[in-house]
Amino acid sequence: MATEKKAGEFSYTATGVTYAQLPGGGVAHINMEGTATGFGTLLGTLSLFGDAPGAKTGRSSWVGTAFLDIGDEVQGSAEGFFESSGKHKWKLRGILRASTGAVFRSEGILSLEGRTYKGTFADWS
Repeated sequence: MATEKKAGEFSYTATGVTYAQLPGGGVAHINMEGTATGFGTLLGTLSLFGDAPGAKTGRSSWVGTAFLDIGDEVQGSAEGFFESSGKHKWKLRGILRASTGAVFRSEGILSLEGRTYKGTFADWS
């Protein structure tokens, strides 16, 4: 079983959103930019999948790239879940696998106010 070690915090701002209808529901693809402890600047897309308009819970995914200060790039993808957490706020939990082989657990809050997604991640390798 993996052991957890605190790795840091992340903070993203949404730069745009695209909605699409899918069989049995829909998806919101939210383009994000921001930073994360030890990973420099990040760009990526957070996707929220719901089985009905206005769904309070559903599946989430993330695909993105970290642009490290040393010039390297690290790609990452995650799968998880979201749930309503107040007025126009959603709590997200997920597991991310980086192109380095590292695995992280993340938890954060997506908020309409400020168009932000902020939270913490822990090394789960």
